Amino acid sequence: MTEQTRQYQAMAKTASWTMVSRVLGLFRDQLTAAVFGASAIGSAFIFAFQIPNLFRRLLGEGALTAAIVPVLADKSVKDGQPAAFGFLNFVLRKVLPWMLGLTMVGVGTALLWALIWPADGPAAILTAICMPYMPLICVAALFTSAVNLNGRFGLAEIASATLNLCMIVGLGVFGENLAGTDMGKAVWLCVGALVGGMFQLLIPLWGLRREGWRPGITHVDENAWKTLSIAFLPAALGAGVQQINVLVSRALAIKESDAGLMYYYVANRIVELPIGLFSASIAVVIFPALATAFASRDVPALARNYGRGMRLVLAINVGAAFGLIALAVPIVQLLFNYGNFGTGDCVNTSRLLVIFAFAMPFYAMISIVTRALNVAGQTKATLIAALHALAVNATGSVVAVWMNQGVEGLAWANAVSTLWQYFVLRHYLKKHAPEFLAESLLKPALQVIVGSLLLAVVAFQGYAFLHNVLYGHLNEKINLVVSMGLAGGAGMAVYAVLLDKLGYPERDLLRGYANKVLRLFGLQLRA
Repeated sequence: MTEQTRQYQAMAKTASWTMVSRVLGLFRDQLTAAVFGASAIGSAFIFAFQIPNLFRRLLGEGALTAAIVPVLADKSVKDGQPAAFGFLNFVLRKVLPWMLGLTMVGVGTALLWALIWPADGPAAILTAICMPYMPLICVAALFTSAVNLNGRFGLAEIASATLNLCMIVGLGVFGENLAGTDMGKAVWLCVGALVGGMFQLLIPLWGLRREGWRPGITHVDENAWKTLSIAFLPAALGAGVQQINVLVSRALAIKESDAGLMYYYVANRIVELPIGLFSASIAVVIFPALATAFASRDVPALARNYGRGMRLVLAINVGAAFGLIALAVPIVQLLFNYGNFGTGDCVNTSRLLVIFAFAMPFYAMISIVTRALNVAGQTKATLIAALHALAVNATGSVVAVWMNQGVEGLAWANAVSTLWQYFVLRHYLKKHAPEFLAESLLKPALQVIVGSLLLAVVAFQGYAFLHNVLYGHLNEKINLVVSMGLAGGAGMAVYAVLLDKLGYPERDLLRGYANKVLRLFGLQLRA
């Protein structure tokens, strides 16, 4: 089996479980919006859950993962798997007490905040309840990194699906039946998140044990620990700045109005669907491949894997972005126009969705470029890029508030900062590790832009025609499903055929997926 085939299979497996997780996550968000609407309590929960997630991305999926994966890959190549597992145990023993300490500080600070500023009480109390989620998911992220490095993919996505299921049960079953107030329902939602966090830890732990990991203290490689320590600080600062950037936008959004953060959050979650479903799967598989190639000093493999990852990200996210822009209003109406989330809320959210969609391809590409810089040991570059993004976002947000542009202005500031961050990262990758950029992306980028324009035109015009024809003959929700399904499917078909005819390098992957569908009808595309 070739390297490319193995990666495609791993990406398909990861994407399949990610789809389950994202569908459950979408239902969780729909349920949250329907129960709370664009209310203060709903926004308070979103803000509260963001706090432990900030530390998760800072310590778990962010800096620590970015620093440890290249080191584990290097130890696996040079000293074997047992040595890598031993080093993982040493890292856990070092960082876990700090995580528990931060959790206790976070809980205490949140409760103190509730006492001093009662107006912010709901958000502060919910934050205190959610904080124990942080150490669970941080350790889970380390276990997942080690499992992925050994070629076992999909466990993190299964764990995420379990988290979403626990939160759905927490709100939809216990909250709706046992709580008499919105605050009580939000507390049950937080409890569901904590139970889901335990599963997120246990599932990759099971996979790691299947690979031969066992707890225990072994001899520490001082050089490896020094390498990790040097890489961790700038990566932690970079991840922290990036999360502060997100927190600034959401804090300003909640100050704009009770509904502002809910609109901002829902639009962002819709954009994260294609990113999480496909782009994250690509990055998860490409990261260990890049780390292993770098540890082996295999320069052609570095360029090949980086180019493949970027082309796949471009093909998926540019097309998805144009599709979201073309169908923004009906997408939000179909997904979130339920319960207390009304038609006006959907229109306001769709405006933000269009803005976020413009930045979506760049956000996805950042995940690949950042991993390449981490592999090359250039974590300082990711910090510099994050500081750039924070400065651009903060400046744009201040201007937006000053000009009374509301959450739309905040969304534009965030989108522009994402674009700027990508180009700064790309600059540092070219400067410090040009071997990653040996394969040009100009021609593939032009191909996907042309194809995406056609996709958007076909989807928009097709939807408008079909929706008008079916109006009054079908229930509105069914009309939305049929109109968008047919028009969007036609647009994607045109897009796929065009990329195939233009000779897009990853067209074999497109053909593989198409043949799986056509096989049901006894048809196959010729190679």
